[in-house]
Amino acid sequence: MIVIADSNIIISGLYNPKGTIAKILTSKSKIQFYAPWYLFEEVKEHLQEIELNTGKSQQQLIKELKALSSKITVIEQESVPLKYFYEAIEIVKDIDIDDMPFFALHLHIGHKIWTGDTTLIRGLKKKGYDVCITTTELKKSLYKK
Repeated sequence: MIVIADSNIIISGLYNPKGTIAKILTSKSKIQFYAPWYLFEEVKEHLQEIELNTGKSQQQLIKELKALSSKITVIEQESVPLKYFYEAIEIVKDIDIDDMPFFALHLHIGHKIWTGDTTLIRGLKKKGYDVCITTTELKKSLYKK
């Protein structure tokens, strides 16, 4: 199984490095994780907030970020055809424009977006796109035989 990891997944893992999300990201499984280049830009925007809320140092958070993202294949912006960016902008502009790189990558490679963002999930479903997978759904697929 291949999934596109949304920024909120990594941020959740930083808040709870022993939680389900962190375990999924770091476990030995057949899940392959992809993310657009933008993932790290968005996570870095939240590092100071995470630092304040968790009491962890920035150095510690960066170490945890490296561990959580070690199995994520980053897809550079140049690798995604421009037509997918234009299409993604039109679809997510009234949901959350920050999700555009994730949806553009979905359009390019066709795999589901692993996210906890209910606004994104509902907004895309309302537009006819059932392209997201939640942590609960992903966890269930880990244990299927």
